[in-house]
Amino acid sequence: MQSNAILQYKQQSISTMSRGEQLVLLFDEVLKNLHYGSMLLKQQDFENSDKCTTKCKNIFQYLSSVLDHKYSISKELYDLYYFCNQQIIRAEIRRDAQLLDDLVPLVKEMRETWVQAEKLIHMKK
Repeated sequence: MQSNAILQYKQQSISTMSRGEQLVLLFDEVLKNLHYGSMLLKQQDFENSDKCTTKCKNIFQYLSSVLDHKYSISKELYDLYYFCNQQIIRAEIRRDAQLLDDLVPLVKEMRETWVQAEKLIHMKK
């Protein structure tokens, strides 16, 4: 019963977030799964590492799919998301945690960009 209430609370929280806040949450999820995926690769727990990297790939695929291509920045974002997915796939194939670790600064930078954009939007209101 309690876990159902927690799930409802989480769903309510997400549904009331702005799009920018939701994007930040997605990048937080990618960062968490890159970290765990890397850690699990180093422990040679390939099955669980793959679960983490699959979550990351799914998020980047989702982010790519919702881009509005009438804006020129969409092409650049698509290329970044594509690069991230390719790097994750390389890490899975090579069983190389360093490839995941190398993505972290880029993902942090993308996350921070959305944090700043969200702040600017709130300042204009």
